[in-house]
Amino acid sequence: MRRSVALLLAIALLAPVRVGAQLSPGASPASGEAGLEGESTLRRADLRVAKVAYRLALAGRPLCPSPWPLTGLLFHHLAEYDVADRSLMIARYGLDRGPGVLSVIAGSPASRAGLVAGDVLLSVNGGTFRSPVEIAAIRERTVWRASLEATERQLEDALRGGPAELRVLRQGRELSVRLDSVPACVGRVRLARSTQTNAFASGRYVIMTTAMLDYIRSDDELAVVLGHEMAHDILGHPATRSEEGVLAGLGIHPSNIWKREAEADRFGLRLMAAAGYNLDAAIPFWRRYLGKFDWFPQIFRSHPSLGAREKIAAEEIAAIRAGAPYRPTGGS
Repeated sequence: MRRSVALLLAIALLAPVRVGAQLSPGASPASGEAGLEGESTLRRADLRVAKVAYRLALAGRPLCPSPWPLTGLLFHHLAEYDVADRSLMIARYGLDRGPGVLSVIAGSPASRAGLVAGDVLLSVNGGTFRSPVEIAAIRERTVWRASLEATERQLEDALRGGPAELRVLRQGRELSVRLDSVPACVGRVRLARSTQTNAFASGRYVIMTTAMLDYIRSDDELAVVLGHEMAHDILGHPATRSEEGVLAGLGIHPSNIWKREAEADRFGLRLMAAAGYNLDAAIPFWRRYLGKFDWFPQIFRSHPSLGAREKIAAEEIAAIRAGAPYRPTGGS
């Protein structure tokens, strides 16, 4: 999306947030808010984003260069909470013991394994996770964020070898759970509390703000945004925020970045089509979003203009409906 301001957003989303902005009132550590059978969550908005990303990642598997172990789990961690609220998170959820389960998607491997929102993972295949208290004590935000991501990758790495044996804490009791995964496209997502109407890919995760989620009118529009950003991670596009800042400062036309953005637009539409979302949501969304927020002069813009984006979307939608295969544009 608007990557020229993404660095400021990245700083904001790394900051711990207050419990009042995070958890649904009265959420139970055993099951969170129940929805469909096997679905639970501590935050409805996060679950909504995760469900669309899950559907895109699963359906898009034939398009992706390498499989990623999709579980249907979304996590939260002690370090993500404001210091004043961490004792409550420890008392309520035991987040000093390991990564916490924020949401479980219905019909996913996590749901079939019996995991629920409020669970805490203690170990995977006998290996414990780095202490959440130790991570939360790290002052440098980029360092503790990297440490949290490493605990999630620890689970992913275990699942690449097949089903994993988990030790789980639930309401003060420890139990054993066997978790499997399904091969899919990379689908790591996070919902950041921010007033900036934005989304971007970090190279490892897709970050969407709560303001963007509020701006989006339907799950089809949500799939437009998530599909585009997931495409960056799936296609191995490097994070370009620093690069764009240098280019803009030098007044150099960022054509290589535009090629990546066009490729992400096209691939994102392919993910949408595979998952059964309405492709006709794409162009109206870009018109509405870019008409309101894309106010940078062309020389500073890191994405194609509205006219170029409409052309890209129209061409790719026509190709999809004609049954034409996806053709990479080769953005470098």
